[in-house]
Amino acid sequence: MTAKADTTAIVAISRHGAALATHICGAIAGEGETALYVERRFAAAAGDTAIPFDLPARPVVERLFREYGRLVLLMPVGAAVRLLAARIGDKHTDPAVVCIDDAGRFVVSLLSGHAGGADALAARIANAIDAAPVITSASHVLGTLAVDMLGSEHGWRIEASSTAVTRASAAIVNGEPVGVHQDAGERDWWDADKPLPSNVTVCDTLDALARFSTALLISDRVDTTDRAAALVDGTLITYRPRSLAVGIGCRRGVDLAELETLLHDTLAAHRLAVASVRCIATAELKRDEAAIALLAERLGVPVRCYDADALNASPGPSPASASQHLLGIVGVAEPAALLASGGGIIVPKVKSASATFAVARIPS
Repeated sequence: MTAKADTTAIVAISRHGAALATHICGAIAGEGETALYVERRFAAAAGDTAIPFDLPARPVVERLFREYGRLVLLMPVGAAVRLLAARIGDKHTDPAVVCIDDAGRFVVSLLSGHAGGADALAARIANAIDAAPVITSASHVLGTLAVDMLGSEHGWRIEASSTAVTRASAAIVNGEPVGVHQDAGERDWWDADKPLPSNVTVCDTLDALARFSTALLISDRVDTTDRAAALVDGTLITYRPRSLAVGIGCRRGVDLAELETLLHDTLAAHRLAVASVRCIATAELKRDEAAIALLAERLGVPVRCYDADALNASPGPSPASASQHLLGIVGVAEPAALLASGGGIIVPKVKSASATFAVARIPS
């Protein structure tokens, strides 16, 4: 079974732990599927939803480690470590693990603090049960940038090897000079109420990154990444903000392969990153078009549909086709992209045999 990030298993092995676990269940309600596992002797007191299990705890904890995206263990840290030691892989695949003592005094972020969300989960639970969160991630305790989490709240995707991320993270926490250049995406990736770490410099131009041996680039342009790689003699981390809206018009029953080819060819021709696509936009008449839905699913993005009145209120730069004139609309691909982005067209309408595409950039 593949663990889902929004699933949480809570495990209690004592009477006090069981009582605390029920409180925690309420505190994180609404954050996805939650299951409560309680040692059989104390399960009845934990409520009807508690799933009883028999000691030893190792088999159930190891199974839940594989099946859930987050694991909350009410037991000593040493016991948790011994139970999980043989199953620990790396922070990109392991679930977030939080450990809580029976008295509810400390909530420890144990595994996958940043990448898996254990740090944030520990902080939320600690606030709910009036405990002290114990978070030891260097970027957290030093109040500096977390390279592997930058822009994650906006859905940014990171393009870099794990080695490069480790090197950049080390440069950040060790106070080494780091340059940042951004030409797309949300600008609020740092708390406006706090000064940027003194070793981090925002560069207005791409050329300015050449001064830094560690550079962070926020861009939806592939050619910008290529140029930055040529300028930076060191470590480069690229972030892909979700800054592109792709408008699609098509004939009924269009083939998925045709849409995929047109998408990738169009973005490649204009040196735009596929990872920066935020949504697909189309006409309301295409809401049930199977190929569009499948393309969006493969990209991991939503489909936004607009009726004729909305499309006609946002005409693009290209003239309507003969068939669109008959339907009484000014177009689909360009108007839909404009509506979904709130910005401007950067790739005017392009065509294949059965489809049209346009791309608009969402303003920063």
